[in-house]
Amino acid sequence: MTGRLSKTGSACKSSATIYGVILTIFLSFFISSFSSASYPLSTSMVVKKNISMMAYNVENLFDAVDDGEDQLEVTFLPLAEKQRRGKKLCASKAGFFRILCQKLDWTDAKYQVKLKKISEVLLDYEGGADIIVFEELENRRVLEDLWVKYLIQHGYRVPIHFESPDSRGIDVGMISRFPLTEDPIAHPVYLGMGNQTGTRDILEATFDIGTGQRLRVAANHWPSQANSTKARMKAANVVKTISKKAAKDGVSFIAAGDFNTILAENPNPIQDNIADNDLDRMSRSIVDLHCFLEEKGTPISGTHFYKGHMSWDALDRILVSKDLFRSQKTQVDLETFEVFAPDYLLVRETLRDPRTNQLREYTIPYRYDFFNDQGYSDHLPLVLKLNLSSS
Repeated sequence: MTGRLSKTGSACKSSATIYGVILTIFLSFFISSFSSASYPLSTSMVVKKNISMMAYNVENLFDAVDDGEDQLEVTFLPLAEKQRRGKKLCASKAGFFRILCQKLDWTDAKYQVKLKKISEVLLDYEGGADIIVFEELENRRVLEDLWVKYLIQHGYRVPIHFESPDSRGIDVGMISRFPLTEDPIAHPVYLGMGNQTGTRDILEATFDIGTGQRLRVAANHWPSQANSTKARMKAANVVKTISKKAAKDGVSFIAAGDFNTILAENPNPIQDNIADNDLDRMSRSIVDLHCFLEEKGTPISGTHFYKGHMSWDALDRILVSKDLFRSQKTQVDLETFEVFAPDYLLVRETLRDPRTNQLREYTIPYRYDFFNDQGYSDHLPLVLKLNLSSS
């Protein structure tokens, strides 16, 4: 099956449309399932199911334990411990973040509230996605706490996590209901000369998703917009290397997480470097699914709301290998790709547009308030399903 999805401006539009490509695949798949069986269907009939995944930036999931020299972010400590360390502890921070650092009394009780609220979001999506990619985890401990307290009873296996060299001490992680087929890998992103990193590793894990099929997933949290485009290009090149290795190994591939890349960025680390919408062009072996949110006409077109220009940003993405549009074994289901945005994850706020100085009401993510323990995260989760055949 071949196909090209034309690109208009910063978003993808399908020429024949991608939905037509998927329909053609389905019809050929359906017909082939009948070619070896007469009516009524025998036990050789193709049995399909789906697997689901979610990518979620959980916004500063920190415990209240002082990790000494490893405690790179001091904001999320009990106030007594911060006071013991001295008044200059928060001096490097500015504005709201300095106030948060100086005044927040981050206790275990508050951490437990945050943990529970995150678990509620995860499990609210159909009892929990089969594979979950996390961003903004302090350490392995917080992911294990989430697993032991709320997720293990829902069939999730041991969490996947490596400590990364991020300057704030935040990491990515994964948790899944599927077994690993090989050891996970933490890929460093070198931003400076030599082995200088200072940002999150890209975490790679390969899962046995059943019927002899494998799926390789990369968890991402690229350098923020405070960094140069060059920094995100370096992270993108790591993903490109992982995707090419997956193609060589004959394994379907998904990269998910917070890519911190805006659609207007030029050159664009995603669209101008690692992904395109031409299913026949294998020099770029992945497709950015964000391109298809506009076609669905969803009111929320991104996962993060930036108050600087009062609009949604597509910081969080799911990128998939092109074989997932062709395969009769594992197929991406575009109809299920969406921003997971139940009402409780959103809040209405009256905000002043800095460009026009006009007040207006906006619907935005219900960001977590670390003082009063209300809200969830400044990002919304992305979700996707893959249709899986047993033959």
